[in-house]
Amino acid sequence: MPHKKSGGLTDMTVGSPLKHIIKFSIPLLIGNLFQQFYNIADSIIVGNTIGTDAQAAVNNGMPVLFLVIALFAGLGIGATIILSQNYGAK
Repeated sequence: MPHKKSGGLTDMTVGSPLKHIIKFSIPLLIGNLFQQFYNIADSIIVGNTIGTDAQAAVNNGMPVLFLVIALFAGLGIGATIILSQNYGAK
C-alpha cells in the first residue's frame, strides 16, 4: 500500500511498481481517448457541413496538432524527470 504523505502526495517508491504505473497511466489514456473522440467528431461535423475541401484541411492539420501536443508532452515529461530527481535527492 502506498505511503501517503502530507499534502495528498503519494510516495511511489513504496509498494508495487506495476500498480503505481497503471494508476499513473490511466489519466493519460483517458486524455488520449478524448483527443481521438474530438478528432472523430471534428471530422464528421466538418465533412457533413462544410465539404470535402474543409475535410482535407482538417485531416492535414491533425498531424501538426499532434506534433505540438507531443512536443509539450515531451517537455513536461523532461521537466518531471528533473523535478523527480531533485525531490528524490531531498
